[in-house]
Amino acid sequence: MRSKTFGLRIPAVGAALALALAACDGPNQFATGGVGSDGAGPRVEIEFPRGDSLSAKPVGDSVLVKVRVRSSIGVDAVRFEGFALRGDPALGTQEAIARFEAKDVVLGSARDTVLTRYLMPTEVIDPEQALIAVIATDADGAVRADTVSLILGGPDVQLLNLVDGQPIQSGLGLNLSAVAQDPQGLLEVIFQLEGALDTTLVRSFGTAVDSIRVDTTVAIPSGLSGGLEVSVRARNTADIVGGDGPVSASVVTGGAGDAVPPTVGIEVSALPKLELSDSISVQVLGNDDAQGSGIIQAGYTVLAISESRGDTLVRTGSRTFAPPRTGTVATEFNVPVFNVDSLSLPDTLIYEVTGYLIDQAGNCSAAVSDEEGQIQCENLGTAITAAGRGGERFSRTHVAGRTVALPSGGLIMDAAVDTARRNLFLSNLTRNRVELFRLDSETFGPAIGVGSEPWGLSFTRDGDSLWVANSGGTNLSVIDLDQEREVESNRFLTPDVVLFDIELKEGETATTYAIWPLPSGANPSFSDRPQFAAVDSFGNVIYSTKTTLVGDVGTARKAFFEDGSERSEVKLFVEHGTTTASENFWAVAHIDSIGSSVIETTVGGVQVFSAALTLYDHVPGFPDQVITGYAQTGNGELPTDAWVDLVQQGSDAYMVEGARWNVPSLGFQDTTYVAGSGDGGWVAIGEGARSPVARVLMYRARPGGSTGLSGYVQVADLLTNPSEQVKGLGVNYDGTLTVVRGLEAAYFISPDLRLQGLTEIPLAVTGAGAALHPLHANFRTLENQSGQYRPDTHLSFVGTGERTIDIIDTFKFLRVGRVAIRDVIVGPLKAILPFPEDNAGFRCATTDVTDQAGNLIGQAVQLYEGGDFNSPIPPNGITEDRCVVAKLFGTTSSGGVVVVDVRKADVLREHPERN
Repeated sequence: MRSKTFGLRIPAVGAALALALAACDGPNQFATGGVGSDGAGPRVEIEFPRGDSLSAKPVGDSVLVKVRVRSSIGVDAVRFEGFALRGDPALGTQEAIARFEAKDVVLGSARDTVLTRYLMPTEVIDPEQALIAVIATDADGAVRADTVSLILGGPDVQLLNLVDGQPIQSGLGLNLSAVAQDPQGLLEVIFQLEGALDTTLVRSFGTAVDSIRVDTTVAIPSGLSGGLEVSVRARNTADIVGGDGPVSASVVTGGAGDAVPPTVGIEVSALPKLELSDSISVQVLGNDDAQGSGIIQAGYTVLAISESRGDTLVRTGSRTFAPPRTGTVATEFNVPVFNVDSLSLPDTLIYEVTGYLIDQAGNCSAAVSDEEGQIQCENLGTAITAAGRGGERFSRTHVAGRTVALPSGGLIMDAAVDTARRNLFLSNLTRNRVELFRLDSETFGPAIGVGSEPWGLSFTRDGDSLWVANSGGTNLSVIDLDQEREVESNRFLTPDVVLFDIELKEGETATTYAIWPLPSGANPSFSDRPQFAAVDSFGNVIYSTKTTLVGDVGTARKAFFEDGSERSEVKLFVEHGTTTASENFWAVAHIDSIGSSVIETTVGGVQVFSAALTLYDHVPGFPDQVITGYAQTGNGELPTDAWVDLVQQGSDAYMVEGARWNVPSLGFQDTTYVAGSGDGGWVAIGEGARSPVARVLMYRARPGGSTGLSGYVQVADLLTNPSEQVKGLGVNYDGTLTVVRGLEAAYFISPDLRLQGLTEIPLAVTGAGAALHPLHANFRTLENQSGQYRPDTHLSFVGTGERTIDIIDTFKFLRVGRVAIRDVIVGPLKAILPFPEDNAGFRCATTDVTDQAGNLIGQAVQLYEGGDFNSPIPPNGITEDRCVVAKLFGTTSSGGVVVVDVRKADVLREHPERN
């Protein structure tokens, strides 16, 4: 009876295999255990990684193993292992150390099969040489295995376009292509040819690269024949070499005459949604026959079909080769999207793609799929297609915007636009720098190094510098916008912020004070690490601090310099928090420290003990100018008396009597957005948390240490929904309206935190971002009764989970338009006015816009006749539909920033009078 219990066999076999390998010389295949009825046991051949000593993987990477197993009586089970041998077998100290997690596969008597499995690395991180082993057990219990060496800690290299046994024709050019990657950085890639032709091709890099694809060509002289071995290797910065190969090929001489067309296939790829600056990738790949004349041209034909407009446009492209190419030819083309109606986005097109190869004798084959074949070409004069066949067909939706991807990777957290210098700044959290994208040339400038984990960005009031909140520390960088670098001496170092609870304890013999500083080091505590920031009209920085994994909550703070001061000051906003009523307690903020003592006195011959309390602070901005407030219970004084004494000397101390601090109510549980009004008069702080409830705080600009916190509202009050979060925030030019983007709707509130309206957002839970028109101002509120409704500028832009930006009228609270984009907005959304050249040559009427004080703040593109919501200007009226109304910048789910030109057609796309 044949055993089917694979799990009981393999552990013992694996251990025996490790020891056998140590003593094994010669071929890398051997047998252990019993011998099957066929006299040989199963056959095991690892096809990948290749069986050579150059195969390598960076430490921590998984490895793909491909193996063929065969047996005339059937393979019962297969085990994949990866381990290193350490110690000396002669001394009996050798042991097998697992470097990859083993995998078992039960087949049930398979006679011939190919298995592919990924082996996951263990937590061992040392570089060393490992072995990949595949062990097979047949139906009779016979066991055989195959192994390959694998260098751990070296470059991962793959030779792409050659297979064993491939014929290569002499007199032509041989394509060589390889990819290599190593997080330690690659310094060079080397192709080695040995046999009929001995040559070495070296590609060196000026600076180390993480990953690269190298394509090159080597000429095979005429008349050569014989075997040829091709390998590729790469060297990393640790001087460790990894490689692939050798692949055995044969060089053959060409025959007389060539009537056989090449074999060809195509691989087409495109993003699910395409921006107008995106491309369709078309790879044409194939081979000429072994005796052929060689590939001389590769090309494509693409049809873009608009079913809605009933038209079709054609685009073609090709690449010629001199000398003609032998072996596998793989040529990639990037075809820009075309035949798109930019004023009717989203616009859906159907594409048909045909690829072709032509050899030197003029034989042509076309391809309409990734299955390689020899379809006859049809030459239409201006394009080559497949005779009697349509191309590979697929549909794509084209959307607005241009996504700016980082040149060397990273994660963007915020964006800021310097309109005067036409620069876009992007905070790159993982690279500790701010990326600089030049809007005119659409190229990246040199990155600007800043502090640790940069997050929020905000311009100074004079527009000459950029604040950068470094969330990996407790400081903010200052970038000089003209010099395009951080001014190191201006880095804002935030001081420590401490709160205090004071407790009066009355004992039988003495009265004492207990001082409880917060944070205490135990949860809950609060973080000092800056997150998002905004600058008010006095130049003060209002910023949030991030939550941390150790239980710290975020906070809201004000950083400032007093006139003539010696150092920076920071004030923690506490007015929005709740305190816990507690007898004989005082909650204190905005002071440096507290001292307490017991005073011994004798009254009428009786020894009396009383408690003394000293509050220590300094004149804001001048740490050496210490001021104190004193209270002694023996004199009938309490902490409130010390506080009054301190304030009278210029302190900004804050005290709540009969209470102690409730730290969770002071802090924020999630990402906290900060947005300032255009004139800097107001700043909104939006808490992203749902526990216990999200809040929006409104700060009114005040000089120096005055907190200016005018109030707060729970988001649950905006809509009866305690689970609402803040996922975006925007304040208009003069602070008369704020938009709060939640998980279900966009809420619009006035400075007194009264809800003015709301608009539901589709799939809001997966997106973020909100902004108001850059000239949105003079909204009518209780404090601004003379405010006026202006439909030309009273607009909000809100990111949705449907990969759109909804455009909402902030008086009717209707979605009047929308812009389809490629990805989902996941962070802040910023809006600026269009640049003059955006509307050059267009007919774009404008209207003057003033703030609540009657000051002219700019000119906006006119959308309505006479400011009447019911009279939108026709498509080709005094304002054309192609006129750009605003430019938006938002961080997206792709890790980049999307730049969107919002046109009049977008703003009015869903207007009631246009539908």
